[in-house]
Amino acid sequence: MTRNYFLNHDPKRPPDSGDPCWIFLTPTQAVDAVAMDFQAYGPQPELLRRIAPLVLGPQCRTALSEENRNGVTVWRGASFEPVQDHSLGFYLIHVMETAPPDLNTLAHICRRVFQTTTFAGKLTADDEPGIWVHSQMDGFVCRQCGQCCRQLDYETGCDESDIRLWQDRGRTDILAWVQYLDTPGESVDRAYRIWVDPDTGKTARTCPWLGSCPDHSNRFVCTIHAIKPEVCRQYPYTAKHAAMTGCSGRFAAQTEPPVHTNP
Repeated sequence: MTRNYFLNHDPKRPPDSGDPCWIFLTPTQAVDAVAMDFQAYGPQPELLRRIAPLVLGPQCRTALSEENRNGVTVWRGASFEPVQDHSLGFYLIHVMETAPPDLNTLAHICRRVFQTTTFAGKLTADDEPGIWVHSQMDGFVCRQCGQCCRQLDYETGCDESDIRLWQDRGRTDILAWVQYLDTPGESVDRAYRIWVDPDTGKTARTCPWLGSCPDHSNRFVCTIHAIKPEVCRQYPYTAKHAAMTGCSGRFAAQTEPPVHTNP
């Protein structure tokens, strides 16, 4: 499946909601997801400049200027003033939260941010409309490179369901590597930090459950694969997430790179 599929997919027919590659977001969730994207991947100045006109409309200009070369200027009541790249993401999210764009514009923003097919629609006929987003993860194949287990920071990605699973399975060896961060309230789940060395109290730089593949010297296996944390099960969430976090996984169907080349 090529990039053209994601660019040309017919948005008139809502996808089967049972397809795991389609994700439905309410408008609020869509804005939150955009904010998380801005926070997760560091500076994305070209992306911000491309979506600024969608968020700000005629109150925004993207042009060369001595004060803000290749940047964005915003109307401040009397004149257009530059907004620096490091502040632009926060400003765009603030505007989207206080003056939400219409659904078609929001879908367009999500299309550019997540670099995939998106469109406005409903989960069911009776639901409020939202945004459909395709994850591009159909056909994804893990290459067992161990990159995510050795390099990424998921130490606070553990949740209550993981803890209950390990408790039910009697995996005290796994639980020994979990640090409890706070005291639970009546309606608040506890917070946890995983892979904290029980001997040193320091977070392990590499997942302690990562093992070498006996048949391939350059491949790795998860020794708790059947009960690994949900954050690990879900990685990578989207094709952009895979590319932006250094995942070397491939797609069973030949695809073009999902990041940086999409319009």
